[in-house]
Amino acid sequence: MDLGYVKPTGWLKKQLELQAEGLTGHLDEIWPDVGPNSAWLGGNGEDWERGPYYCDGLVPLAYILSEKGLISKAEKWMNSVLSSQTVEGFFGPKSNVDWWPRMVMLKALTSYYEATKDSRVLSFMIRYFEYQSKELKYRPLEHWAWARGFENLIPIFWLYERTNKPFLLKLAKEILKQTIDWSSLFQNFPYVEPTERYLPKEFMKMLGTYNGWKELLRDPAKVGLTKEEIEKLFFIYHTTHVVNVAMAFKEPALRYALSHDERFHSVALKGLESLTKHHGQPNGMFSGDEHLNGRKTTQGTELCAVVEFMYSLENLFKVFGDPLFADRLEVVAYNALPATIRPGFYAHQYDQQVNQVLCNVQERNWYNNKEDSNIFGLEPNFGCCTANMHQGWPKFAKSLWMKSSEDCFVKMAYAPCVLEYKWNGSESVQIVEETNYPFDDAVEFFVTTDREIRLMLRIPSWSRSTTVVFNDERREYDNTQFAVLHLPKGKSRVKVMFHFEIQTIPWSDHTAFVQRGPLVFSLKIEEEWRKIKGNEPFADYEVYPKSDWNYALILPNEFNLERNVAKHSTPFEGKEPLMKIKVKAFRVEGWTLLNGSAAEPPRVDKNTLKNAKIEEIDLVPYGCTALRITEFPILFSNGGSKDE
Repeated sequence: MDLGYVKPTGWLKKQLELQAEGLTGHLDEIWPDVGPNSAWLGGNGEDWERGPYYCDGLVPLAYILSEKGLISKAEKWMNSVLSSQTVEGFFGPKSNVDWWPRMVMLKALTSYYEATKDSRVLSFMIRYFEYQSKELKYRPLEHWAWARGFENLIPIFWLYERTNKPFLLKLAKEILKQTIDWSSLFQNFPYVEPTERYLPKEFMKMLGTYNGWKELLRDPAKVGLTKEEIEKLFFIYHTTHVVNVAMAFKEPALRYALSHDERFHSVALKGLESLTKHHGQPNGMFSGDEHLNGRKTTQGTELCAVVEFMYSLENLFKVFGDPLFADRLEVVAYNALPATIRPGFYAHQYDQQVNQVLCNVQERNWYNNKEDSNIFGLEPNFGCCTANMHQGWPKFAKSLWMKSSEDCFVKMAYAPCVLEYKWNGSESVQIVEETNYPFDDAVEFFVTTDREIRLMLRIPSWSRSTTVVFNDERREYDNTQFAVLHLPKGKSRVKVMFHFEIQTIPWSDHTAFVQRGPLVFSLKIEEEWRKIKGNEPFADYEVYPKSDWNYALILPNEFNLERNVAKHSTPFEGKEPLMKIKVKAFRVEGWTLLNGSAAEPPRVDKNTLKNAKIEEIDLVPYGCTALRITEFPILFSNGGSKDE
């Protein structure tokens, strides 16, 4: 459905308002790369992806909130882009003709059209795609566009739905021919170890020393390699790059849209399974600092990858309707996304860690990121995340509801919102969703509709059983993916009650993490924030621990869930979390820092426990933490491991 049909309410609206009041609403005032001198605004400043990235989040945020100041900023960008088109159909800065950033700006334009119905957009996009159809044979996709060409298909398919022009499908097929075949890669994913096993760090040094990949290909003798060897290295570079991988998860869905070949559904699932098995993290993500780097707790995950993975999962659910993709989306959205952005949306990390006990400028076990990658700041490590992080919450809010047919509305993810949809004519439907999910287990829908409709309510895989009360009729659901309800004209009330249990999920043969519903829980560590540079409120901060963190869990455990009855409008604020779990644990002597990070969780046994004191510790939602232990060493009460 188009932007604007779903309006967030409750805590989700507050989350978007914080974003508007924070970096998204003010980035153009404090960061030159998206300031008035941007080449995308007609200046001579940054002319590549940062302006488009920023617009891809700014535009949907502005119109979802109907915030006049943000809308004015969004219109300035959109008007500049629309007026930049040449007679031939090209657009954007003349100083940079790369196909890649235009793929991103086109997505921003689709959001702008959905919100405004500005007729210039459709004719603009038709002319551009006609130009691209002719030009690709002379100037094919390369480098980032070669790795991410499938992103070009999103605005192409969007335009085809509105114009039905056959040349667009032909263009889509040509673009896929010029793009890395990610579906084949996901079918037999080759990277089962950290990237260093496949792409030596020496190559990364070459890349910087000789001014990038074009220089290497132009003169491979400089580094003593053949052109074929360098091309192979570049393929590995791009197919292990964490943001490329996060984006590419949607590629099987886009191939399916062209071919309707059902195997692409299984390809997407297989790719997801492989990444989780070899590089997965308990927060729903996979490591990448800057490239895939295994499952160790010391590895980081880039913020760009978080928001791009969310967008891929939204597209996968839209095409295949598989609740597994929505389950994963909720885990990422309610854990990895809020944890890596400072409350108030004033700063962000480039890399987050699942076991993160210190955020400071220090060399760490990243593959090829810099020393400041896990501080909270304006532009840690590199500015791509500063520009790109803004799309996460707005696109998530837009996608809460989807349609599978004219009269069927599908619930993808749960959060407080209002859906208002009008059919051709005077008929309309309004669905008010009241909930504090994921911090509550119940969701209520108040429906007013002028025609009979169906609701397909996703049942999360972690709900042991689900109760639905529909106009006082009680229904029970077990091992079911959707609760399908037929609603009559008029008013209806639906209440959904999930039954979540606290789960201890094994992550290695001697570690585990704790999850309840979509929320992952982490040790609450007292934090000391130290400003290191910049101007408030958008300053750079290091974060230091003020309490012990080296705990192991005893299993089985008495997990005691406590709720904060106050309904916070900002649920990911860490000072007073809405939920916490009290568990028994003990400190592990000798588990200390290693190169600025918590060393890998050690094995513990009954001898470890001999001189240890059993304590009660608090676990809080992962998204409420800046410092945390998430993956714990575990000791079974019989003193052995889970395999004994």
